[in-house]
Amino acid sequence: MPSVRDLTVILLAGGRSKRMGEDKALMQWQGKPLLQVLVERFWAAGFSVLVSGGSADWSKRLTNMPVPVIPDLPAHENFGPLAGIEAGILNTRTKLVGVVACDLPFADPKLLSWLSEKIGDADAAIPTFDGEPQPLHAVYARTCLPKLSEQLESDDKSVKEFLKRLKVLYFPEGEWMHVADAKCLTVHLNEPADLAKASEITGEAQLMSVPVLAFVGFSGSGKTKVIEGLTKILTEKGYKVGVIKHHGHIDEEGKDTWRFQQVGAEIVGLVAESGMAIFLPERNLTAKSAIERLLRQRSVDLVLVEGFKSSELPKLVVLHPEGSEAETKRELDELLAQIPDKNTISGVISPVKLTTDLPQFHHSEIDKICLFVERDFLGADRQRSEMNPLTPF
Repeated sequence: MPSVRDLTVILLAGGRSKRMGEDKALMQWQGKPLLQVLVERFWAAGFSVLVSGGSADWSKRLTNMPVPVIPDLPAHENFGPLAGIEAGILNTRTKLVGVVACDLPFADPKLLSWLSEKIGDADAAIPTFDGEPQPLHAVYARTCLPKLSEQLESDDKSVKEFLKRLKVLYFPEGEWMHVADAKCLTVHLNEPADLAKASEITGEAQLMSVPVLAFVGFSGSGKTKVIEGLTKILTEKGYKVGVIKHHGHIDEEGKDTWRFQQVGAEIVGLVAESGMAIFLPERNLTAKSAIERLLRQRSVDLVLVEGFKSSELPKLVVLHPEGSEAETKRELDELLAQIPDKNTISGVISPVKLTTDLPQFHHSEIDKICLFVERDFLGADRQRSEMNPLTPF
């Protein structure tokens, strides 16, 4: 059975991206150039990786990539994907190569591993979807090199014609979809509209996989200070943290950004030395929608949310840090009346001890709150436990 050491991944990045209007290999995806995201994904899976960059001059734009960038052979420059595959195979020693186009943002190492196990003595193992071969997310053996060179020498750039020369094993989706999601083959970034759709898929997927914890309480309860302290510690530990604050309004009436939106701007950006804010004219966003839009901008390990009492998010109730026992209990009753589902409460931050089986913390115990978040939300010690329903205080 082949191992990751038997296969080198060739990322094809030689295209000119005319329909996209910008270089697909270098456009931003999850906060990094798309090509770099793919390099790191296949690296993390244990594969050796190289990039096929197109003609010698065009390849120079990729010199900052952390892996070798191989140009086409001079005789076959601008011959498209086949030239990239040829150059890649000539610069590897492994028996197998995985070929992946750089416009597949969900390209999946698991599918290449599975195909490498199935290839046997064939020249290529290629998945199909809806009856169509997907040769640019496939595995090839070195045995195809002579036939590939013959094809290019005949000035035939057709991948379809090349496959006719090979012994190919085709695998329909019914055979491989237990290994990888169909989007690894079906989502291509060819035009700007494709990028928007793929970003939406990413936001939805991240929303399902990224843990979220909300901090709810009345004004003056110290929510912001707790989130600030927690974010600092988690960041120092190496976690990437996103933060959302639920606020009355963020764009004051009469200000320039407000005026642009009033006359119909689809999106407004405010740029300053300290950063950039983006105003979307979307009113009354739900917690889920707000988190999804945040995750489109950056890949994070955890999202901390201030506010959204009525949401279904798991939450820590934050009570005023200087309240007496009677004041705290009264404040808690008022707050609970605004939380429709008490089962979403994961713990309490309070200045006094309350009668509950849920975890309790003092506002000053940021280290303990951090350990709780790591254990129950980031899975540092175990999978997140099922939340206990709120018992009477």
